[in-house]
Amino acid sequence: DFHQHSKPANFRSAGALELSARMGFLAFALALGALSTRAPLPRTGIGMCRVVHSSTLPVGAGALPSMALSESVLNAPAATSSSADWARYISSTDACAASSSALDGRDELRSFHRSAWYLQDHSLVLRRAVQVASAAHEGQCRKNGEPFIIHPVETAKILADLKMDLDTIVAGLLHDTVEDTPLTLLQVEDLFGSSVANIVKGDSKVSKLDEQAAALAPEARRELNHRNMLLAMGADWRVVVVKLADRLHNMRTLEFMPRHKQVRIARETIEIFVPLARRLGIDALEYELLQHSVSYLFPEELLGLFGLELLGHWARLQCWGVLDEFLLRDQVLSELDVKTQLSSHRERWVQHVNYWGVALAK
Repeated sequence: DFHQHSKPANFRSAGALELSARMGFLAFALALGALSTRAPLPRTGIGMCRVVHSSTLPVGAGALPSMALSESVLNAPAATSSSADWARYISSTDACAASSSALDGRDELRSFHRSAWYLQDHSLVLRRAVQVASAAHEGQCRKNGEPFIIHPVETAKILADLKMDLDTIVAGLLHDTVEDTPLTLLQVEDLFGSSVANIVKGDSKVSKLDEQAAALAPEARRELNHRNMLLAMGADWRVVVVKLADRLHNMRTLEFMPRHKQVRIARETIEIFVPLARRLGIDALEYELLQHSVSYLFPEELLGLFGLELLGHWARLQCWGVLDEFLLRDQVLSELDVKTQLSSHRERWVQHVNYWGVALAK
């Protein structure tokens, strides 16, 4: 019986005091942790559908036919070439041509095509998007030494895991081309249509497309980028999803960035991108973005003592309302009621999930 074995009152009082002391220590330790400048140890990311596939998959299981990637786009202009060179290249581009040598034999490309099995009727469009993105980023590398094209391919794979439509997947492959290469929005539109171009524009930093914006102070530049990103997101819910997928892969590879950038990007992720994922109801993206951010904001000792879940809740409370405040404080965003537009996107996501739930069940 519970009452017969209940603990003495003085024992319960001591337990309460101990709990109170631990919570006080937690608040103090978290405050120190938020200021920590020690980099966490390298680790594998928290995967969202990150399954290691075998080299073959039966066509009956919905896999795309394997594509020969034996030839390189040797005549493709480099990322530093002029727009005129790109225009000539695009006009002669064959949709069936091979991809860049940077992707030859890469597991990332095979994994992407497996995830995009439901778009196998549009395989030529996907191959052309991969080819154009690969040629645009030719010669560019990320901080970890990998060819830059790996990032848009991984971003597109995250989108394919979410069963997004063709235009969204293509935009994911091309989302960095306009701001980081001579490829223009007009060329993207000519190749893949206005829908893809609008998503790419919405996910491009305006500070990299406008000389006056590029001359602003870093903080003003970030606010301008956030404003234009949120404006585009209010118009098309797919812009939000592409940006979340882009940020998620950046968080998975954040360990290669300098420590001060890790802290800034992780904090920005909790303040802006985690609430965006929550507004749409994309739980998998929200959870993984939060976990990655927490792992960079707190030292290893706190992570071991309190765990990712508790620290995640605390970090979310610390940054609660930052996005809402920005949406209300910015005159342009407030006048256009972007906050309401973003909230309405949740219905689109629910419809998307329900559609695929029924389709996959059938």
